[in-house]
Amino acid sequence: GGEMNPDGHAKLGGAIMVTTPEEVAMMDVRKELNFCVKTKLPVLGIVENMSTFQTRVQDLTFYSNRDNDGGKKVDCTREVIETLREKCPDILNVIASANVFPPSGDGPRGMAERYKVPFLGSIPLDPQLLKSCEDGMCFIQAYPQSTAVSSINMIADQIIRALPVEEDAEMLQG
Repeated sequence: GGEMNPDGHAKLGGAIMVTTPEEVAMMDVRKELNFCVKTKLPVLGIVENMSTFQTRVQDLTFYSNRDNDGGKKVDCTREVIETLREKCPDILNVIASANVFPPSGDGPRGMAERYKVPFLGSIPLDPQLLKSCEDGMCFIQAYPQSTAVSSINMIADQIIRALPVEEDAEMLQG
């Protein structure tokens, strides 16, 4: 078992702050960081969620916005992918990246520096992450090729290293 407070509740090893890079979200996290300072709850670090959207070019949807189409956007994905496959097939597996949220200042990394807490990393937006959570599946096993997997693994490793480790007597006997 873990260490308990006098009230019978488990002691917390620390807090992990998760934020997106825009100011409104970071403002909330700054309040939580101040709360942790006041309550002497250790902060294990800050994670930037949905830092960018990343996907292979072949998984993008393309739209035409030509004036001769009356200004409306027309899906031209099939034509673009076919052209790329014919003229420059290596591009199809290149990772395209875009900011989803407008970053504010130095973003979560800068906030971590100002509060002198670790910046644990950035997780790119991946629609499959939400899908795997909704379906009760392990994201890392279900989507090992996702650009988010290496970020999540790196962040998890840092959290595990930062947590106080208690040896379980049963594990030592086995």
